[in-house]
Amino acid sequence: MDKKSTPLSATDWFNEGLRCFHKPDGIGAVRAFEAVVNINPAYRHEDGDNPYFYLGKISEMEGRIDDAIMLYSRALTLNPYDEESLIGRGSCYTVKKNHEVAVADFKKVLDIPPESRNAPLQHVLYAIAENYRQQKDFPNALLWGEKALLEDPIDDRHQKLVADVKKLMRDIP
Repeated sequence: MDKKSTPLSATDWFNEGLRCFHKPDGIGAVRAFEAVVNINPAYRHEDGDNPYFYLGKISEMEGRIDDAIMLYSRALTLNPYDEESLIGRGSCYTVKKNHEVAVADFKKVLDIPPESRNAPLQHVLYAIAENYRQQKDFPNALLWGEKALLEDPIDDRHQKLVADVKKLMRDIP
């Protein structure tokens, strides 16, 4: 007599997706995370993660930026303060040159209490400064760049951004 196997739960599929994601086996990860969504579109793992973040990350890594933005946005409907999805979507908006929306996502990361935030503060501040610089909003680029520099004074990237923005501001008539 053959035993019928029990169908996998959303949690089982999510854990399989994580295993594949870290392997890396993108095809297996997508298959598993899509299975989670099919079982429960509002699924959140016990640690708070959801499949949309991982599907967004895979899309971003594959260069499918519009898909990544959509998937990160879905993740954020489940948790508006999903730090990784805010950073991922903000990064995608930066690539798309939608700097105002990118800044809004990165600033929302700053609303997460420091004890709960995982991203190094100086990196978030730098992302905001860089988006302002790309908009040619040099006063805000300088403000946020100096904040990043205060957090990490020896970071060459922060030093260069601040120096470049100061030079650009001096050169503007």
